[in-house]
Amino acid sequence: MPAQKSDPMEVDVRRYRRWRDRRREAERHRARQPRPGKEVDDLLDFARAWAPFGGPPEEETLVNFGMCPRRFTERLWQVIGEFGCGRADETELKSAYPQYE
Repeated sequence: MPAQKSDPMEVDVRRYRRWRDRRREAERHRARQPRPGKEVDDLLDFARAWAPFGGPPEEETLVNFGMCPRRFTERLWQVIGEFGCGRADETELKSAYPQYE
C-alpha cells in the first residue's frame, strides 16, 4: 500500500492546533502565577527611592505603611522572595535594607 501524501491544508490545520494548544497552556500558566498588587508595587517603589540614602526615616515608613523600619524591612524581603526583583535592585536594596537574622 503506497504512503499517502499529506494534504497541505491538513498540515496547516495540525500546525495551527499545536500552536493554539501551546498558547492556551502558556496563558493558563501565566494565570497561575502570583501577581503583585498595588501594595507590593508601592513598597518596592518606596524602597528603591530611599535605597540611595540608606533607607527611609522611621517616620516615613510609619506614615506610608504603618510599619516600623524593622517590620518594613521584613516585609520588603518577603515581597522580594515572593515576587523577585532585578539583580541590580536586589544588590542596592541589600545594602540599604539588611535582612534581620
